[in-house]
Amino acid sequence: MDQWTKETYEAFRQELFAQGEEEYKNFNTKLLRSQLPVIGLRVPFLRKKAKEIAKGDGIGFLQVCGGETHEERLLYGLVAAALPLSYEAFLPYCDYYTEHLAENWAHCDIFSSSVKKIIKGKEGVFFQHIEKYLASENPWAVRMGLVLMLSNYLTEDYLTKVIERTDAARSDHYYVRMGQAWLLATVWAKDRDRMMEYISHHHLDDWTFRKFIQKCCESYRVSKEDQAFLRSLK
Repeated sequence: MDQWTKETYEAFRQELFAQGEEEYKNFNTKLLRSQLPVIGLRVPFLRKKAKEIAKGDGIGFLQVCGGETHEERLLYGLVAAALPLSYEAFLPYCDYYTEHLAENWAHCDIFSSSVKKIIKGKEGVFFQHIEKYLASENPWAVRMGLVLMLSNYLTEDYLTKVIERTDAARSDHYYVRMGQAWLLATVWAKDRDRMMEYISHHHLDDWTFRKFIQKCCESYRVSKEDQAFLRSLK
């Protein structure tokens, strides 16, 4: 697309609806538990579209992109992450998507796994920026902060701080607490000894701690012996 306008975007939107799969739409609607309508478009299709859009008038697309459906909001994030922008230029789009568009777990998780290229060389400053999301009153922003760490910062340089941040997150929101459990179970698979030390003084609520144990017990990367030990802590 040479230039995006309200008219060309509306035509594009009609194309998206024409590509929707009814069976997948019904499946995804149940899975997402979103308040938004779902078109029924698969993630590989959306990633491909985002890359195509980003090669053209990607900024123009973001200016007219609607937020009425699950897929349109996800496309905004995927296009923003695919644009050939500097880290500094990308950040306002990342903030807007996180605080105003992310509305379900897929918005958070799919976007978080798409930013690795654009934050390369800026990992330290972006890690500090994530604090803003974790401190937000918007639970989806908190979820975003958690899964951004999960997708991009489970390395020796950041692991201790990731555990501390995850432990400090406070929310009654189901998907925040599940994000904490998922992240910590993944850390256990990477560094059992560090997590053994952590669980001796953790501050998770009982529900989240039990979900963390459940996630560990579902993981093939956690030994049977460790799974048995963790079950004994319930």
